[in-house]
Amino acid sequence: MQLTVFDLDHTLLTSNSSFRFGFYLYQQKFFSSLKLVTCLSDYVRHKWFKMPIHKLHQKTFESLFKGHALSIIQEHVDQFLTLHLQEMLYHPVIQRLKEAQLRGDYTLILSSSPDFLVEAIACRLGVKEWGATRYQTNHFGHFAHIAHILEGQDKADYVHRLTTKLNLPLTSVTVYSDSYLDLPILNLAGQAIAVSPDSQLKRISQQKGWEII
Repeated sequence: MQLTVFDLDHTLLTSNSSFRFGFYLYQQKFFSSLKLVTCLSDYVRHKWFKMPIHKLHQKTFESLFKGHALSIIQEHVDQFLTLHLQEMLYHPVIQRLKEAQLRGDYTLILSSSPDFLVEAIACRLGVKEWGATRYQTNHFGHFAHIAHILEGQDKADYVHRLTTKLNLPLTSVTVYSDSYLDLPILNLAGQAIAVSPDSQLKRISQQKGWEII
């Protein structure tokens, strides 16, 4: 058996799922224009000015989700994906996912996006397992705090644990990602594949002879 691992945003999807979902919530009047502008500014600071991803998550969580009911957010996620998932799919990598599923590979999505979003997408794509940033709820079912942010090294640790559980060698692991932040997991894989890679990952992929989609 093989283990095939996919990043989500800009890999299986052409865009950032959290950003797209946030804009959808704005369209549903879930939050104000001021909060939208603030979140956009934070995203730009992360994407272009290297604001740490944990800080982006914390600011977005505090602004948009803290105190809201998970059940309500899940309803919005379901509606959002019904309307927009198909247009967000990056078909060259979706085809690789389908081929892996037909081969009987153990498929896995690892993403720093929130768990309520990653889980729903994984379910719709028929992916066996997923890992994501965990948003913790209180006893009322309302978001209280971020329990854990899934970053690059966390993804590598996740794969180490899973290959041990499945009794698979790391040479049986294939990883798809768009970002140099995922180098810890790309470096451990038997096969690393860069998807529309950022400049740093593109340079490293060319040096190492990794496939680029």
